[in-house]
Amino acid sequence: MMIMGVILALIVLFGFLVVMNDTRADQKAAEMKSYAFELQRELILASEVHEGYSRDIFIPDYIGQYDFEISNSDRVLVLSYEEADVAVPIPKITGTLEKGNNTIKNVGGQVVIE
Repeated sequence: MMIMGVILALIVLFGFLVVMNDTRADQKAAEMKSYAFELQRELILASEVHEGYSRDIFIPDYIGQYDFEISNSDRVLVLSYEEADVAVPIPKITGTLEKGNNTIKNVGGQVVIE
């Protein structure tokens, strides 16, 4: 009976750990997606406002406690982290977003990152 009780306790503990790990992964994915959409909104705003628009943004080294990499082409923004990549469409831009300070400008109707 003792052995059965220990085995049952280990099974329950293992199940709990699996659920906790899934919850942490879901939380990380949600934070990454949320930040990607926030950056997407900034770039869309810059593409829709008047020429001469300029805004400084700061991209942190970590989102929450999670490390990530950021890259973009002229139409796609990608946040890469351990488990996956989050890609969102963005307006056509010139320049590259990087961790740290970035300036988003509307120059002649074109979004420019400095």
